[in-house]
Amino acid sequence: MTTTSEVDTGTAYGRPKPSYNARLREVGPGTPMGEALRRYWHPIASSETLIAGALPQKTRVLGEDLVVFRDGQGNPGVVIERCTHRGASLFYGRVEDDGIRCCYHGWKFDVQGRCIEQACEPGLGRKRDAARQPWYPVGERYGLVFVYMGPPELKPELPRYDALENPAEDEKYFASWPVPHAAVTGMPADFSWLNLYENSADPSHVTWLHSAHSGYQMKGTGTFGYPENFFDPATIAERLTYERTDHGLKQTQRLEVEGENGEVVELGFTMEQLLPNVFGLPDFVTVAPDKRQDQLLWVVPSDDTSHRLFFSIRTNDPQRMVDFAVGITQNGKQNHELTDEERQTFPGDAEAQGSQGAITLDSEETLATQDRGVVALRRMLLTIVDDVEAGRDPINIIRDASEVHHTHAGLFTLGKRPAGDDAGAPAAAGV
Repeated sequence: MTTTSEVDTGTAYGRPKPSYNARLREVGPGTPMGEALRRYWHPIASSETLIAGALPQKTRVLGEDLVVFRDGQGNPGVVIERCTHRGASLFYGRVEDDGIRCCYHGWKFDVQGRCIEQACEPGLGRKRDAARQPWYPVGERYGLVFVYMGPPELKPELPRYDALENPAEDEKYFASWPVPHAAVTGMPADFSWLNLYENSADPSHVTWLHSAHSGYQMKGTGTFGYPENFFDPATIAERLTYERTDHGLKQTQRLEVEGENGEVVELGFTMEQLLPNVFGLPDFVTVAPDKRQDQLLWVVPSDDTSHRLFFSIRTNDPQRMVDFAVGITQNGKQNHELTDEERQTFPGDAEAQGSQGAITLDSEETLATQDRGVVALRRMLLTIVDDVEAGRDPINIIRDASEVHHTHAGLFTLGKRPAGDDAGAPAAAGV
């Protein structure tokens, strides 16, 4: 006799307790992914908004509470928030010409954590050299302030990317979010960094979430605008290819448009991940092929269940920066302008990614063909963990300061053929 409990009824009753892959998704000190991510440089603030002598900024990176400041001489510093004296928060400290001074007893530390004054001690602290505020190395590039939180003896060079190198004379770096609720320390979100970073390896979501579900959210202009078949869910699988690169992973959506002389132009719309947490997008605002890429984004884990998103864009047009940063709209509004009902009616990236949960529950997923990029990205991230545990440098650790990462994201002309030639695009490839 078959009992009810032995039949797969499809109901939710009795399902196993949901779980996630801690090796992949936890980022605190001592965790496998946390230690792997600590081998890299991460943005922690924008250069423009970290003003010399101004109030310090508080943030959280890889599960650690940090304070970011720029002393009166212009040197950026990153220290642990808790003062090494009695534990008061240096967020309430006073930034001076040569360091930051704790509000509680006036101990002052320079940007490398050295105690240079103990205000209430004889002789300003005759043994002050014995006290050192925990600190991290800082670098600055592309309008961003970066921090390195790993083993000092293994500190790599701060990476360079060809998309952001060699700005024209009239170009500058923009790296501050032009929206009201974005802090100096990046655009915050209360869910795992991987919810967003995996999204960058998932081009098929553009076809549905940003189009078919509740209307077009990407308003492309330029040479072609968006071709009609760009948002066709019935053909997206056959138009996608996936490829590993020297620095990570890229996905290309193939499109066909009519050229100026009536020929068929094949375009490639390429998104790219530069491990462990950098990604590049095509210019989805001004849709014109074969432009030099001019932007990158970094997804920086605050802890297991929150993150901040940073970007840098190289341009001579401030409006280009604004259009890029807020180029996806929902019902004609930005996310922070939507009512709760509008978020439900016109969901976008924040709603989809945030609703996956503070951490994606791997045991609850049902992966399919469209998730090939996500699966490949997860495997490559776990390889980084394996490399670090084996004592090897993981991918994209830079030891040569002259090395420049070549980036692949963008809209490219892949080929042309006469009108009426039905050669077609190649089939999608796996990774």
